[in-house]
Amino acid sequence: MLGYNQRKNRRIALDAEITMKPIGSNVQATPMKVEIEDVSKNGIGFVCDEILSPGSTYEAKLRIWTDETMDVFLQIVRGVQVEKRWQYGAIFIGMSDVDASRIQTYQTILELHEKEAAKADA
Repeated sequence: MLGYNQRKNRRIALDAEITMKPIGSNVQATPMKVEIEDVSKNGIGFVCDEILSPGSTYEAKLRIWTDETMDVFLQIVRGVQVEKRWQYGAIFIGMSDVDASRIQTYQTILELHEKEAAKADA
């Protein structure tokens, strides 16, 4: 995402969507759409058109590969402008063990598929 990995867990590409709205504002926010680049059980990398402040917190609905929606809270930890868009890293705040396990399960399945593909190519 930003050329370096500061995550505790391996990042995985995830075909998913997320809709976010800021927390702590008295103004009714319009949910924003973002493009997910990668996910781990601790955080997420994404791109959007909005300028977000490091340290800001968002309520988010993360729709995962099974078409299920997980309600999560994100805290922006870093961002960089890339051309006319913004690329961000965020950590999950208070994610349930069940939801973290769902992401971990997907990662495990993906790793098994990668190993099988590598064996087939050898």
